[in-house]
Amino acid sequence: MPAASLPRSEHYSFEVLEDGIGFGRARAEGTALSNTGVVDLGGSTLIFDTSLTQRSAREIRDASMVLTGRPPSLSVNSHWHLDHMLGNQVFADRPIYASRRTGKILRERRAELDRELARESLEAEIRQLEIDQRAKGLVGKPSPFDGALRLNRALLDETGDRRLTLPTDGFDRELRLPGDRDARLLSFGAGHTESDTVLFLGKARVIFAGDLVVAGTHPNVLSGDPEHWLTVLDEIEALRPERIATGHGPLRSTEGLDTMRDYLSTVVELSRAPGEPEIPARFREFTEPDQFARNLAHLRARSSATHGSRGP
Repeated sequence: MPAASLPRSEHYSFEVLEDGIGFGRARAEGTALSNTGVVDLGGSTLIFDTSLTQRSAREIRDASMVLTGRPPSLSVNSHWHLDHMLGNQVFADRPIYASRRTGKILRERRAELDRELARESLEAEIRQLEIDQRAKGLVGKPSPFDGALRLNRALLDETGDRRLTLPTDGFDRELRLPGDRDARLLSFGAGHTESDTVLFLGKARVIFAGDLVVAGTHPNVLSGDPEHWLTVLDEIEALRPERIATGHGPLRSTEGLDTMRDYLSTVVELSRAPGEPEIPARFREFTEPDQFARNLAHLRARSSATHGSRGP
């Protein structure tokens, strides 16, 4: 598809991996936050991850018409984090798939997430970000506060119309999808979160990996199991994908799996060492550098809690 024919979007930069397979990379200046996929399965169109805001989700829906000639037929949430599923409302008239475990997590966390998305909570978060921005003398200057403020203000704008919409359909380890793509939804257990789903397109050798594989940014290990995440990466590699549609950042080949293994192994090892280690040089160009310290603190706290439960 010529570049001029690609979907125009404020929130995504779209590319066609092959006819009927579109990858939407979230723009830094938009309100999608996570990447998305639009896939013609042959007779139906699948959306992989529905983004953070209703505005960006509507652009995914519009992109479906450009890329596949039809509106979405079903959507998939790779995991429970809001930037991958809060756009579900736009697709609520069609099935929304996730692993059964992801659906259970969302049902259990619904009240907590509703509070997080309430007007009062968002207004308080914005006020605190503005206070911190002023305290650091960064008002009017480019800073990490800009993105967080933009996203929270976008969520605040949608408060009155938003409904937290949960997945309607679940599966356990594997679900084969209709059509001629040899398309499968797969879940290998805990990784980035307690349960993550990937979409593997066998004929194209393309995998939409959600946040199990990210590129150019620090992975977030706070909701999952980084040790088992390494096993999940082996499961993904065993599928022999040639292209990996990441959850954040650009498209990757299988070298993206090696980078993820290196990062996860390193952060687990450093969490077991004393002191406050610096970010290793090979990860210093990654975005979201504060996530490195949060990852270490989480892993150390988890280790302390585990050892404490076993007694002295």
